[in-house]
Amino acid sequence: MINYLKLLVYSCVFCCIVYFLLGGGVSLIIYLTKGYFFYSLEQVKRTVFFGSVSGIAITLAAIVFRSIDKYKNLKTPPSDSE
Repeated sequence: MINYLKLLVYSCVFCCIVYFLLGGGVSLIIYLTKGYFFYSLEQVKRTVFFGSVSGIAITLAAIVFRSIDKYKNLKTPPSDSE
C-alpha cells in the first residue's frame, strides 16, 4: 500500500510539473508575440487540478492492471514442461 501512495504522490507531482512547463511554453509564446508575460492564477489552479486528476488516474490504472495480473495468475494453472 505504501508503494501505491508513493506512486500517487510521484505521479501527481510529475503531472503538475509537466502542466506547468506546458503552460510556461504557452506563456512564452504569448510573450514573444504580444510582448507581455501572461500566467494567471486561474492557470495555476487549473494546472494543479488537472495534475492531481491525472496523477490519480495513473495510480488507479496501475492498481487495476496489477489486480488483473494477480487474478490471471491465480486463474491459470502452471504448465507442465517436459
